[in-house]
Amino acid sequence: MAEILITGGAGNMGRSLAGALRGQGHGLRILDLPACDFGFFDGWERTSVFPGDILDRGFLRNALRGVDWVYHLAAILPPASEANRERTFRVNVEGTRSLIEAASSGAAPSRPPTVVLASSVSVFGDTTSHEGLVASGHPVAPNDLYAASKVEAEAVLMKSGLPFVNLRISAVVIPAFLDPPEPWPFTRGQRIELVPLADLVRAMANLAGKEGAVRRTLILAGGPEWRIRGEDYVRRWGEVMDIPLEEMSFMERPGWLSWYDTRESQVLLDYQKTSLDAFLAQLAAAVAEALA
Repeated sequence: MAEILITGGAGNMGRSLAGALRGQGHGLRILDLPACDFGFFDGWERTSVFPGDILDRGFLRNALRGVDWVYHLAAILPPASEANRERTFRVNVEGTRSLIEAASSGAAPSRPPTVVLASSVSVFGDTTSHEGLVASGHPVAPNDLYAASKVEAEAVLMKSGLPFVNLRISAVVIPAFLDPPEPWPFTRGQRIELVPLADLVRAMANLAGKEGAVRRTLILAGGPEWRIRGEDYVRRWGEVMDIPLEEMSFMERPGWLSWYDTRESQVLLDYQKTSLDAFLAQLAAAVAEALA
């Protein structure tokens, strides 16, 4: 079993990933800001908590000592990423650079850790003019601050010389009783392919120790059953939530979602288990529970 560090490990995705990796028997180190609630991990065996700043390389070197794999989840996400360019690039780019330099500076002298970057399909920008599936080698053309920060973070990682896996992740959906975004981050007719959180976590957990994925860029998305148009998805989501389509809004210009070629990631990681119908059933159950 591996010793694994998760940056941003106290967030929703970090906790879910930690639970999956723990179930596989890995040792865990959870790194996040001191203000975060680490109570989720109370009583976990072979799990250490590292409250601190990802820009503090001395702190990072201590957290990295003896680590085999690093899942780098820490980032400023949309919509907060669009409010302050300096803050977004400080965390998303300089935070990645800080992690890479700490991992390269003797934290594990015999063998450096493999760094898994949680990047985003946003790096492709507006792909609505592309007729086929968007593949991992599609040119990058970021059109917002978050995407631009991920393009730079990817470059930092790939130039580092460390073993890495670059994950370009689609928009994540959770079966929970939540308000709709205003607006939805796509146009009515836009091609979208989302990824359920459970499948994303499964992919990332299955990645640990998989040397065949190292030095690859992989797209993680829902798969063929999740390829739908924006309006159709929102209509079906609204039927579950009892919100008419007419009460929800869409972007006037295309966002960065599309349909993706995930054959490589699916073969390697075997993670696409939740169909759109199954997800909507989970959402309906969550709504019923919330309203009970």
